[in-house]
Amino acid sequence: MKRPPHSDQDYLHAYDTCAKYLDRLVPADAIRFLDSITFSPDAAKNLSVQARSEVIKRASRALRQLAEKNRKKGIDNSGEHEGTDPTGMTSDEALAHLQQSEAHLDTLSHAFVLSLKDSQQEQRQRYSQLYDLSRSERSKICELAVKMATDGHPLEQIKELLSVAVGPLDLSVKTVLQEAVQRVVAALGGDQTALTNYPQPLGVLEGLVASVHNNVQSGDSTVTSDDLLAWLRPFCGDASLPVRPRIDVLQILESNFSLIDHDVRLLLLYRTQAVLKDREVQVEDVEDEDKRYALFQEMLDGAQKWEDFQLLMLLLQAWPPMMKDEVAQSERNPWVMLTSALLTRCQASEGTLDLGQELVSMVRSLYKTKHKLPVQCIRQIAHLLLQSQPILQQPALKLMAESGDEQLLQLTLDQINGMSAVSVAVKINK
Repeated sequence: MKRPPHSDQDYLHAYDTCAKYLDRLVPADAIRFLDSITFSPDAAKNLSVQARSEVIKRASRALRQLAEKNRKKGIDNSGEHEGTDPTGMTSDEALAHLQQSEAHLDTLSHAFVLSLKDSQQEQRQRYSQLYDLSRSERSKICELAVKMATDGHPLEQIKELLSVAVGPLDLSVKTVLQEAVQRVVAALGGDQTALTNYPQPLGVLEGLVASVHNNVQSGDSTVTSDDLLAWLRPFCGDASLPVRPRIDVLQILESNFSLIDHDVRLLLLYRTQAVLKDREVQVEDVEDEDKRYALFQEMLDGAQKWEDFQLLMLLLQAWPPMMKDEVAQSERNPWVMLTSALLTRCQASEGTLDLGQELVSMVRSLYKTKHKLPVQCIRQIAHLLLQSQPILQQPALKLMAESGDEQLLQLTLDQINGMSAVSVAVKINK
């Protein structure tokens, strides 16, 4: 060729020049050559879809004629004669390959594919390029669909992608989602290859779960919460894996779907194990409120130093709040019991610990959570502080003032009025 091709006609002329040598290639090599000039990044960039389609049509005619000529000569490229094609591709298979190539190029004018190509978003344009070069091959379409899923795109778009692609794909939205979940689970389990592709696997999983949740909300049951749980349960139940990611996975599911009893118990167990790392805990120890309360009481009885009480604070927050009236609204509330034990056992031994401020911080940390204490418990904690050392009066007043309860506010004012002017000034300055 005297000069590089620049237009579609130049490329077609270049192809015709090369096509004279097709009869010297076995079918697999002919296909390899044709794919390289119709489904390579350079081909997609420099050639129009019409030109690429024309190349495939001309090649199909040429290979069909060659196959017919070989049959007449008694040369069978169907693979019956040893050595005809070491790769095992027959003339018929080569023609079927080109037929799929042509059918795939026809789908590039589909509205969904055009919406990706014409999008202002770089990510969607990249999807368009990947789809173009896929030739509707199952592995490549699966990779693209999984990528769209892990990027957080709606399941409806994945369904549309699969419906546009041609050929025997044997793919569904469900199989794509299952593959995506398996890859994310591998990353959560520490697989280095998976982590390279998904360095933030929890965020990816949240996106997948949200997509399924939105799909279910719209009335589509293609993929359900039961499917997700079935795919994720082996990971969550694998005791050889770290506890933290297993908790995170169940919490993501819990925030989007109603977990069945089995999974709720698992979540409670993992949360407990994450806090009590040095203690063996079974599902039976935490499966209901009474058993959790008994475990708390047992640990509270053995708590002697500040670190023991910190562990109990974490444990209570890892569990659902105690809801029974005889516990939640009384001095048997675990937070009240913890305060009482802390004031009794830590005052003498923890000389550098600002116990009052720590208790205020504890109560405040619960304000915007499901563990927020009822006014009765605030009153009891404040009473315990007031009955203890004089230095704990200020923390008690803080909690009473922040409670929003009229009676406690009045008690706060009464306490302040009973102080000397000097002590009031000192406490205000603090």
